[in-house]
Amino acid sequence: MFPSSGIRKLARSEEMFAETHNFVGLAAHVRGPIDTDALSDAFDLLLQAHPVLNGHLEQAPDGRWEIVLDDLMHPGIEVVELHGDAEAPPPLLDQTAQLMHLRVTIRNGQPQPTVYIHHSLADGHHQFSLVEELFATYTDLVTTGAARPVQVHPAPEPLEVILASRGVEHKPRSGLERLLSAMFVYELPPSRRATSDINPVMPQRVPMAFCTLSAHDTERIIAFCRAHKLGLNSLLSAALLMAEWNLRNTPNIPVPYVYPVDLRYLLSPPVSATECTNPVGIATYLAEIHQGTDVVKLARDITDTFKKDIAEGVIQQSFLHFSPQYVGNPPGLPDVVMFTDNGIVPPMRTPQDMELTASHGEFYFAVGSGIEIYTSKIFNGELMIEYHSHGPEPEKSVAAIEAQLRSIADRQASTSAG
Repeated sequence: MFPSSGIRKLARSEEMFAETHNFVGLAAHVRGPIDTDALSDAFDLLLQAHPVLNGHLEQAPDGRWEIVLDDLMHPGIEVVELHGDAEAPPPLLDQTAQLMHLRVTIRNGQPQPTVYIHHSLADGHHQFSLVEELFATYTDLVTTGAARPVQVHPAPEPLEVILASRGVEHKPRSGLERLLSAMFVYELPPSRRATSDINPVMPQRVPMAFCTLSAHDTERIIAFCRAHKLGLNSLLSAALLMAEWNLRNTPNIPVPYVYPVDLRYLLSPPVSATECTNPVGIATYLAEIHQGTDVVKLARDITDTFKKDIAEGVIQQSFLHFSPQYVGNPPGLPDVVMFTDNGIVPPMRTPQDMELTASHGEFYFAVGSGIEIYTSKIFNGELMIEYHSHGPEPEKSVAAIEAQLRSIADRQASTSAG
């Protein structure tokens, strides 16, 4: 037997990820060689710097989950070699065994490292910071033969502790009130979310469709935002909601919208990248769209609603009221759109003979109900939209969003030409 010690129980904001056995993968598309031995050493150093990553979850008799560390060594990185179009075996993601996994898939000589982290430990910003640290250490090992001294970090705090330490308190409003006005009001078509009463034993990957806009079109979209004094997030939200509205073909039914908000720079003092597991708030919006709706006006209304909710402190404390449900859809409510904008992904330090050309996300859940999540990011100057969905024809949804975005790029091009 190896001695183990409980670090802490999961907070309510983290429990939902344990209940769904939710892992998130971040994959790097690489041009050039990878030294898997050096990457393995860099991974070991990352685990030394963040010991909680070497832990696992255990469920107590009362049903609560706890982060636990023991003296067992992490199994290390997994290397999978593939040829042609051979399908990779699914990664074994077991929250009762480990909370972080690193797989390097080498297909026809081209490596693709993917870092999987349990969502109770990290949101996207937190995960990217860890991946950035991993590649920086790897680069040091490959180029100099040595790494910087390890600085050990404590286990990240849950959102509830971070909010309490900054004086953020439970307020009367949650933000969900905006969506409840559309509940049991409309005669709804059947939900496109496929559901099952049987949950898989292990987390399964949610199918993903995506589109990538060229750097040229991405520049035009950013220029369009500047010209109309809009944030990119609000414009992408508006384009996505208009595409959804068109696809649903229910013109008199509004589209409920929910999206996470990174609180790191909205709280005082600010929260560092890895100080908290999931320092996010939840913003809501009910999109009332009709045939003449303009994407700029819709984006501006999304922005105005967001600013008002931030000013009133609603978004900052939203998680104290409820946790967003990735699984299924609230009864009586039109299918809810969930969208995470990851913004511009900064370049990472790599050896000279290695280049990161692209990246993509992966979601794993052990649930039988349908999952639907949109995400976006700009990597190497190119805007990428991902749609993680169990629903039918996800490619059709992505194509509709791409058409909306290309029309915005064309609109900016014609304005510039004029």
